[in-house]
Amino acid sequence: MCFVERGRTFGHNGVDVGKIFATKAEARKAGIHAAEQGGIHGDQHLGAFSVCLSKGYEDNIDKGNIIIYVGSGGRDKDGKQIHDQSFEHSYNKSLQISYETKRPVRVVRGATDKSYYAPTTGYRYDGLYVVDEVTNLLAMSWHITHAYQANLEKGNKGFYMCTFKLRRIEEEGQKPIPTKSTLTLKKMSKMMKNARST
Repeated sequence: MCFVERGRTFGHNGVDVGKIFATKAEARKAGIHAAEQGGIHGDQHLGAFSVCLSKGYEDNIDKGNIIIYVGSGGRDKDGKQIHDQSFEHSYNKSLQISYETKRPVRVVRGATDKSYYAPTTGYRYDGLYVVDEVTNLLAMSWHITHAYQANLEKGNKGFYMCTFKLRRIEEEGQKPIPTKSTLTLKKMSKMMKNARST
């Protein structure tokens, strides 16, 4: 079975929560997050299998058990946001389907200095989450048609973004998400500011 097929599974997929992979390629090989580059691995008809939090969209907010996750699309080849996102994008559609079905989504965190919960190196599997909310930042009329929560807000760069609120599923025997041992005053101030704004 190829890496992508192994990743097309809902649930833990045989990997222990907390396992660290040295590279994204290793996580892909294990079937935890099969997307080679993207942050979302999913099927627009079945839902999302996994998401990866790393050095990506600055609008992502990681509060451990709660994640405000920004969808895919709207970036150029250098990773710069240049236009609005859309729920027509297949990856965003997959998370939208996960909101409807409540099937669990695997969450992998990659090393980044932007999150208190990120590993210092590599990629860590942090368990299963459920999509609690879908925020459509495009138009209220979309909300009326599809019955999702909608807000007329924009991302940090001024473009409309698809955002998803993910909540960690509490399981018996599951350990808390590891945190970094030190926090600078600057990082703590930024985290508190983000927490107040959500």
